[in-house]
Amino acid sequence: MSRFLTRERFGSAQALAAVILLAFLGQCLWFCSRVPLTAGEIAFLVQGQRRWHGDASFHDAVSPITGLMASLPLLGADLTGTELSPAWKWLARLPFLCVGSLFGASIWYVARRLYGNTAGYIALILYAFSPWFIIHSAMVQPEVIGGWAAFGVVFTAIGVAHTLYAPREVVLWNWKRILLLGVALGGGVAAIPAALVLVPIALGLMWYLVPERRGAAAVILASGCLIATIVAGATYGFHFLPLVHAIAQALQFQPAAYSAGITWAWLARFFLQQPTVTTLLMISLVTFAAWKRARFFGTAAPLIVFVTLVLLAVSTPAQGALRLCLMALPFALVFISGVLTDLLESKFAAVSVGIVGGVLLGHVVTGIIGLLRM
Repeated sequence: MSRFLTRERFGSAQALAAVILLAFLGQCLWFCSRVPLTAGEIAFLVQGQRRWHGDASFHDAVSPITGLMASLPLLGADLTGTELSPAWKWLARLPFLCVGSLFGASIWYVARRLYGNTAGYIALILYAFSPWFIIHSAMVQPEVIGGWAAFGVVFTAIGVAHTLYAPREVVLWNWKRILLLGVALGGGVAAIPAALVLVPIALGLMWYLVPERRGAAAVILASGCLIATIVAGATYGFHFLPLVHAIAQALQFQPAAYSAGITWAWLARFFLQQPTVTTLLMISLVTFAAWKRARFFGTAAPLIVFVTLVLLAVSTPAQGALRLCLMALPFALVFISGVLTDLLESKFAAVSVGIVGGVLLGHVVTGIIGLLRM
């Protein structure tokens, strides 16, 4: 057997995760086959194609990386015609299907590394049968790019912080992680400019992990930000004024929104649209608060990121709020998987298995039904 197919590299855990990801991809393909290209998707395509051909008038476009990715397989196509080829829909959405699948694999990998196989399966099932993630992975939209990038920024920063305990040269030893951190942050900002809020969040987590080496952590994050500036700037054709303008617009938070009932009502509707995820989130929050075993950095970190992004979403306009909430949701899935894994391994295992298994089954069924209705 090839060394790439050994039990350690690809065993039963990876095989089961692959099956769940195939189910996710199948739902995305089904949705994609039944939904034609929307006007917004075509606008992204035209914007990206003109940007590839050096049209300077498109440097101020919103989320330029979305158009660039969608139009890459269609560089030779004439998108100005009145009749659009049916094949274009698949080509334009192909990069987002790939990103959505890789996003799911990343959630499984992180949850499994943090808490074990069971947690990986819980997080992946919650992701793979969520209509939110399916739709945004099957259409030309920036949310799946920004969400995957945000996820990568936070957990790469945490991973880098753990390496700082080793007595090695800070930047040179971590150059691969710094590159990954910079590319993730740059791609996230190019997709959703509000992703810049992850910088102080990541810095806070790194400083908590390595209080004796906060200077080194700051140097690493600053190096990543430099790479991110280059990556995000490239999507704007290295015209940095439109990039700064997009970030400034995205970070116009409105504190008065915290006292407005309509914003909290909108937030409640967002979570009630996925009642199974919300149910497991409530169970996890109560368990986290009441049970000391469930409270440790591995569960606290994704919870902190999730709560921070949701609170920031409340103070943004409706469209920005949705994007930040979608960006926050994967961190909630990881948090849920960690707390529930502890419950499933406790003296309450018999009851927990029944409850968690029933809610997960309900999540699969309601997710498929919800997708069919959409």
